[in-house]
Amino acid sequence: MNECPNCGSEMKKGYIQSGTRLAWVPKVSKLSIEPSLNKESVLLSNQSRFSINYVDAYLCEDCKKVLIDYSNEK
Repeated sequence: MNECPNCGSEMKKGYIQSGTRLAWVPKVSKLSIEPSLNKESVLLSNQSRFSINYVDAYLCEDCKKVLIDYSNEK
């Protein structure tokens, strides 16, 4: 991935990193910093909540978008 699908500018490869699990959730949990997982949730990293979690990501500095690739196994 070198070209931003939104604006066509060059994207920089890097990572999104967290001290907790990374997940896409349909709504934000206001009771915990840990994502509240349900059947609609998508885990973006397989690591446990007690390790450094990260996923590959591509940054477009021109249009301020980040594209996350969670298909690769760590």
